[in-house]
Amino acid sequence: MSRVSVPCHVKGTVALQVGDVRTSQGRPGVLVIDVTFPSAAPFELQEIVFKNYYTAFLSIRVRQHTSIHTPAKWVTCLRNYCLMPDPHSEEGAQEYVSLFKHQMLCDMARVLELRLILRQPSPLWLSFTVEELQIYQQRPKSPSMAFPKWLSHPVPCEQPTPLHEVSPTLGKNHLRMALVSSTGPGGPLSARIWGWTQGPPLSLCHLPAGYLLLDHGI
Repeated sequence: MSRVSVPCHVKGTVALQVGDVRTSQGRPGVLVIDVTFPSAAPFELQEIVFKNYYTAFLSIRVRQHTSIHTPAKWVTCLRNYCLMPDPHSEEGAQEYVSLFKHQMLCDMARVLELRLILRQPSPLWLSFTVEELQIYQQRPKSPSMAFPKWLSHPVPCEQPTPLHEVSPTLGKNHLRMALVSSTGPGGPLSARIWGWTQGPPLSLCHLPAGYLLLDHGI
């Protein structure tokens, strides 16, 4: 499906302390990352792409525009999504991850802001986060180009009358007239007397190119 990247601003992480903050046993087991879109209007989120770095579980909240009379509200759209099957081993610790809108718990239209909540319960890793975050929306449909009706349904060209058909009732004396277009094909015609002849009609090969032969019996 066609998609386009949405410019975003990733704010600094905010750590939530786990354990006793007065001892060395306390460690940040939860990180919160806010993502804003200062140059984008409310949009429908299509996909989230990032590289994991030792985050075990991911939750996402979205702030959506409702109306001008109602303040935007936060809704949980992803809850405890597993990025590492075993938080104490390295499986999935540095994988690229794609999350699509059909995986979300709510409608992803009219997005104003995202909040990523990262959890790592294992004490084995000194730090964890997500990197190379990209947000995508569906590419807007291009407006269809309207063609004039006459171009969509061209009129068949008119077939010219065959020049070799000559009436058998013509007399011996014939007036040769050449019709010349003064403005190119399809323009008004002006008549010029080509000459008088006797006998059968004059062959077209006797006329210069661009002339049309008319026979008029006298």
